[in-house]
Amino acid sequence: MELTSQINQIWPIAAYFVILVAMLIFMMVLSHFLGPKTKSRAKNIPYESGIISVDNNKTRFGNHFFLYAIFFVIFDLEIIFLFAWVIAFDEVGWLGFIEASIFILVLLAALVYLIRVGALDLKHRHQGVRIQQLNHENLNLSSLSFKNKERF
Repeated sequence: MELTSQINQIWPIAAYFVILVAMLIFMMVLSHFLGPKTKSRAKNIPYESGIISVDNNKTRFGNHFFLYAIFFVIFDLEIIFLFAWVIAFDEVGWLGFIEASIFILVLLAALVYLIRVGALDLKHRHQGVRIQQLNHENLNLSSLSFKNKERF
């Protein structure tokens, strides 16, 4: 008797996931058959915000830009867990409060670690690169001004 009651509780979720997977497969197959099949040189040219690249730009960005996004996602997910704990506070009682407090302390320890390692210091990470760029720009400007003086 207990098995049938469990199946009656689970079948809507199972049906939801089965329908979801079927719709995803259907949409992917449909886009394969209805999508454009052109293979041209213009299709493979990179562009940014609708602007076609003029020259071969080799600018590379460090991975620390993505660290901020990762940190946001991680800490945002922890907030979701804490929100679920707050909703179920009456059911979990003081034991749940202690567990949530330990969870928050672990998060704070991780945040302190990130601060001490310097993972959140974007200005510090760019300082060396920016100084190199400024020195390179000054070198180019001085060489241009030297060439202009030679002409006159």
